[in-house]
Amino acid sequence: MRNPKELKWSDLKTGIFFVLGLGFIAYLGIVIGKNTSTFTGVTTIRIMSMNVDGLAENNFVSVSGKKIGTVSRLNFTRKNDSLYVVADLKLRNEFAGLVTRDSRATIRSLGILGDKYVDITTGTGAQVRDGDFIMLESENGMASLASSASKALGKINTLLDNLNSGKGPAGRLISDEKMGAELQATISNLHDTSSRLSKVSNELSNGKGLLPRLINDRSLADNTVQTMENLKQTSSQAETLLKSMNSEQGTLGKLNRNPALYDNLNSTMVSLDSLLTDMKRKPGRYVRFTLF
Repeated sequence: MRNPKELKWSDLKTGIFFVLGLGFIAYLGIVIGKNTSTFTGVTTIRIMSMNVDGLAENNFVSVSGKKIGTVSRLNFTRKNDSLYVVADLKLRNEFAGLVTRDSRATIRSLGILGDKYVDITTGTGAQVRDGDFIMLESENGMASLASSASKALGKINTLLDNLNSGKGPAGRLISDEKMGAELQATISNLHDTSSRLSKVSNELSNGKGLLPRLINDRSLADNTVQTMENLKQTSSQAETLLKSMNSEQGTLGKLNRNPALYDNLNSTMVSLDSLLTDMKRKPGRYVRFTLF
């Protein structure tokens, strides 16, 4: 037969553990109630995105960095043949008045690799109601920077692969020795040409030849211009003369265009030459002197 005192001590231990258990349960209820707003009213709003960037249920929602609610549920939905994720955000009613219908939500991270949370920037419109959607904007912070860096790194890797495989002009320059040598020769030629042009420029500025004098001597340049103008006028006059000779106007034109006139003139000149020759040989035949 058991001792009555022993039975009472067993019952006491059971009671102590029972009370401790109730206290622990009450503590969990308070903590969970703080995080899930079990003991206060809530307003549920929603955001929708094709990519929630690792956002999970029970992650917190904040306004200006202060927690005002939690992410209660994530569901898939289809819109215009595209798959989206709808996140339900439970806001404590005491803070729900801060969120307006034109507010903007952003999925941010605690640090570079921290948990995701939803940060809301308030607007100036009407207060949200249960079930309203608010606009979701992309984060412009470290996550966006990491995404941009990842894309840039991918492009760099592609560029390096092309360089190593000899694709494109840059890759050929690295892998094709002949093309590299030709480019080097071209650059050397350009350098030599540049040096020669520089030398010519210096000679034109400081030299003593005709061209530097034409550039630097104003009077010589003016005389040269005047000479060129005179040559131009002479050329114009010569052209006029040639046109006159080619036409049938004037003596030269008739001589040039009329062979018969030329032949007659030539015959006359021959006859005159014969007459002069005969006069030299026999002047008495043509000239007589009489003395008074």
